[in-house]
Amino acid sequence: MRVIVATLIVALSFDAIAQAPSPTPTQASVAPLPPAPIEALPPPPPLPLGITPAPDVVDRWQRARIVSLVGTMLGVIGTGFSLASVLYIAATHYPPSASDLTNPPSPSDPGPTLAYVGSSASAAGFVLSASALGYEHHLLDRLGVDPGRGTFGVGTAIGVVGFVGTGASYFFGLTDFFGPRDRSIAVLATSIGGAALCGLAGILYTFDSSRNMRVWKGLGSYARR
Repeated sequence: MRVIVATLIVALSFDAIAQAPSPTPTQASVAPLPPAPIEALPPPPPLPLGITPAPDVVDRWQRARIVSLVGTMLGVIGTGFSLASVLYIAATHYPPSASDLTNPPSPSDPGPTLAYVGSSASAAGFVLSASALGYEHHLLDRLGVDPGRGTFGVGTAIGVVGFVGTGASYFFGLTDFFGPRDRSIAVLATSIGGAALCGLAGILYTFDSSRNMRVWKGLGSYARR
């Protein structure tokens, strides 16, 4: 009898073990995956510096810089003569009044003459500076490093207006559309105004030229000669 009871106890124990719930996959401990390696970003493309211009390009650049320097000097000289004309006008109250018939104003008076010289030199300096600076941009564009022509374009537009003003001063001086006094006022206004606009264009050209020079100095060994 005891053997039968022991046998039943052992059988019931195995049956209970067999019916016990097995652990689900979600209950099992899962080892964390290692983090994915971070791929390094590709380096940015190199700047187009280090380009070595050909010797003929360097020679053209140097000639353009010389022409630009001459244009700048002419602009400074023109500004000086224009300022002298303004000082003369302020000191002598030129032109005389219309009632002064004994001394009618003339384009050959010192005031208009100084204004003519100043505006002519400024206009010539503008033309030389514009040509040289435009050629510098052309050379840098061929090398793929042109920094942009926005300042050059604004300066050129202002300088063209000043150049036209200088031409208008000669037109008024050589024609008789106005009386002597009004003609002198027109000559002074257009010549001094034209010189001032050409001078403003020269200032903008100076900033643009210095930027071009910084780019040029970043090129290869030929550019540093």
